[in-house]
Amino acid sequence: MRSRKIEDPLLLEGIHSSGKSIASHIGKKYYIDYGIPGETVKVELDTRKKGFYGGKVSEIIQPSDKRINPFCKHFGTCGGCSWQHIDYELQLELKRTILQNAFQKYSIVTPEIPAVIPSPEIRFFRHRMEYSFAADGWTDQPHSIDSTAPAMGFHLAGGANQVINIDECYLQADPCREICEGIKIFALQNNIPFYNHHENSGFLRSLSIRITLSGDILLVLGFANENPALLDKLIQYIRSRFPIISSLCYTIHSTEKHSQLQGTIIPCDDSSGYIFEHLDGFSFRIFASSFFQPNALQAGNIYKLAREWAGLTGRERVIDLYCGIGTISLFLASFSKDVLGIEGSEAAIEDARENARLNGIKNAKFIVGDILHTFNAGFLSEYGKPNLIVLDPPRSGTLIEIKKTILASGAEKILYLSCNPVSLAFDLRQLCEGYTVTRIHPFDMLPHTSHLETLVLLEKQ
Repeated sequence: MRSRKIEDPLLLEGIHSSGKSIASHIGKKYYIDYGIPGETVKVELDTRKKGFYGGKVSEIIQPSDKRINPFCKHFGTCGGCSWQHIDYELQLELKRTILQNAFQKYSIVTPEIPAVIPSPEIRFFRHRMEYSFAADGWTDQPHSIDSTAPAMGFHLAGGANQVINIDECYLQADPCREICEGIKIFALQNNIPFYNHHENSGFLRSLSIRITLSGDILLVLGFANENPALLDKLIQYIRSRFPIISSLCYTIHSTEKHSQLQGTIIPCDDSSGYIFEHLDGFSFRIFASSFFQPNALQAGNIYKLAREWAGLTGRERVIDLYCGIGTISLFLASFSKDVLGIEGSEAAIEDARENARLNGIKNAKFIVGDILHTFNAGFLSEYGKPNLIVLDPPRSGTLIEIKKTILASGAEKILYLSCNPVSLAFDLRQLCEGYTVTRIHPFDMLPHTSHLETLVLLEKQ
């Protein structure tokens, strides 16, 4: 279906969990980008997918008094930061509404949800960014393509395999932007081919860059194939031009949909492949493929509140599911009898074990394992009843069988940290068969998007 416009003005009635505004027209619901609930607008529709009618604002008839000018020139073309047009205070209110709506949908009873804790910084806050390269990138003009212009940037709004060239971004400050631009220019000047997403050809495909609160930088280059000569040329340039980079690595994307975090990360020369973050007196080693929260300052705030809510006395056994590199585990370990973390990533568990050693914590143990096949009745029989279970799953939430094991564990408390209100509410519906939500607090982890992090404390009924 080709895009078309609805000629009648529409009132944007509310907010969807995707961050889109909701409008009604002739008995159908429409989900609209770049609007604000309460506005009257005209919309341009895109294709219908499985009953989901999407579109975007084409004309503002009656604007919200909370509409502001986006600060980035790529807003609306780049697929990120889609709430830049909304005043930040309203962003926080809308995120709370999204959470409330999810709980209402699944009939979850909770204490009153407090206001969302704002991000300590609303620009230049991201720990990690990943850029894509494209041989036939898009220009900065919406709906126009320049097939002669290679691009380094982010995916076009609504275009999974289309990359828009980015020459400014407010998510990471210099020197990160300077490094990315320098590599792009060097590659173009030296005829290093960018990846062609349509033909699965070319060489330079991705670039991820991490920066810690103290300014340490880890860079990972992603290639479509092996080419030692081109790799060596890039490494020599980066080493000489950007000595500030503490660790330089690369990976080969083995398939068209293969991301950096799924691949084998290979340190270059004498690079370790690690970077170190420091939060609340703890040091955390993070391997290039390990997950770390995108907003480190806000992550520290969440972990401290989790420790407070846990109410540990030094006698408790803690099981940390999806423990990652051991951040929450180590925040809790000194106040508990022992902590056992489980994570499917071997690299993350290696980090977790090293982080326990770095921080002098001896009562934390970490094991590699798929949560579904590791955390079960046999596990509980071997390790005994936990007093506290920490749950920090991916966006999709956790599985029914895992929730059954949690219910059967007899744990007095559950700390659930979620990055998706809908999957959180869905999981709570089952967990509330044996537990009651006693505390809840949302945090803004990613300003100018609809995403939020929510910490929930459940106590046994």
